Amino acid sequence: MTELPTAKQAQVDQLSVVAGRGVRAERIDLADGSRWRWRPRPSRARDFAHGFAALARFFPEGKGLLATFEEDLWRELGLHGRDGGQLVFDDQYLSTGGQLYELLAGHDRMLGDLRPLAHARCGLPANSLACHPYDICTALIAREAGCIVEAPEGGPLRCPLDTTSPVAWMGYANPFLARRVRPVLRRLLRRHF
Repeated sequence: MTELPTAKQAQVDQLSVVAGRGVRAERIDLADGSRWRWRPRPSRARDFAHGFAALARFFPEGKGLLATFEEDLWRELGLHGRDGGQLVFDDQYLSTGGQLYELLAGHDRMLGDLRPLAHARCGLPANSLACHPYDICTALIAREAGCIVEAPEGGPLRCPLDTTSPVAWMGYANPFLARRVRPVLRRLLRRHF
């Protein structure tokens, strides 16, 4: 996994992994080529208050359904409207690899992509623009860093290794957050999809 920098950025992060051996991460200075190791640290937060978390909803198709789903999720987790609201910041990072990076770098606490489920519910074709196996191929890096990346209902991601199958997934910064969200998420999946 390589973080592609903007033209103004002077450093890039490069991560690699062998299953069961942890993450190897380097930061590279683009000006002089120097490299140094760094350790990804997913958030250890035990709640979502004042943190970043979101479900992908980049396009109009399915956006209303996904937004209602997410609002119901925060309501059932006790955050919607609490203390005047605005306790969870939305992070619509446009690439799956970037979303996984945000989790393993400790920037986000939960991210997921339920667009394939929403598209099916709305009667849209399965090949609608969504996450595909090649988009989520860096999930192993996030898992080795301590994140949980799984199917929306829990359990391992199971998808063919192709370039066309839509993949729904959920990612959590740590096991505590995953355990907190899973039962609510399963209930809402049955209700909405």
